[in-house]
Amino acid sequence: MKTKADILNVLKEQLAGQTGLSVPEIEDDATFYSLGLDSVSAVYLLDRLEKKLQIEMNPLFFWDYPTVAQLAEHLSTLSHHE
Repeated sequence: MKTKADILNVLKEQLAGQTGLSVPEIEDDATFYSLGLDSVSAVYLLDRLEKKLQIEMNPLFFWDYPTVAQLAEHLSTLSHHE
């Protein structure tokens, strides 16, 4: 079981690696769009997150839950159902 805080940290680490920003520069309320995420980079990020978090994801999650915190919250509910 992963907490929202755990998932938020992993999400920020993966985003930092992909965007060139540092983890502290990525705000919880930052939108994926504002971080430069497009459909191609979303699929790449999704693949890394699925492997790291062991949670099956849908690429639409980045648009259904458009901020870092919203996605972390949603993923934490999914990890509780495993």
